[in-house]
Amino acid sequence: MMIGGMLISCGGNKSSEDDESASTGISETIGGLRNLNKAADAAKDWEKTQEKLVTKTPLTNDEIKAVFPETLAGMKRSSFTVGESQMMGVNSGQASYSDGEGKSVEVSVMDGAGETGAAMVAMYVMTLSVDTEQQTETGYTKTTKFNGNRATVSENKQDDWVNSEITTLVSDRYIVSLDASGMSLKELEKVFDELNLNSLK
Repeated sequence: MMIGGMLISCGGNKSSEDDESASTGISETIGGLRNLNKAADAAKDWEKTQEKLVTKTPLTNDEIKAVFPETLAGMKRSSFTVGESQMMGVNSGQASYSDGEGKSVEVSVMDGAGETGAAMVAMYVMTLSVDTEQQTETGYTKTTKFNGNRATVSENKQDDWVNSEITTLVSDRYIVSLDASGMSLKELEKVFDELNLNSLK
């Protein structure tokens, strides 16, 4: 639809089309440079935090498991896994929840302590530093602020189906992600708020 509107406004005039193409290219280049600068600044600002994370010890399996309650926003926990990434020097966990009526959420937590974990968090911090947004026929994905922190969020709808996702950095150390089926982004935000993240410090 947007492309069709651009073609109509150009009126088939090649000179106008060339001018607009050049203008768009310059605009995209400037936007790309700004994002590169933001990523570079974020990497520089993150260096001291990353150095601290490298020296820290990842949470134990029991400490990560404590993030996953037996029930969450009225949904029962159907499964959980912790410690699968320890051979890589990272500790993480995930749990699945369902209400049995079409709504489900998978909650994941990765600890950024240790050399590998700190490097993974650093990459995500650079992703968060860039303002991006992608639109499709069914929904969108973008970086934004959520609960005072930078985050990536998405929502997709089609007919009577909807899913959403929130991924954010907690305490400059933990990557927390919620991936939902049958829930809008607003509903998922409420689920996130019910998580007990006090142990993630």
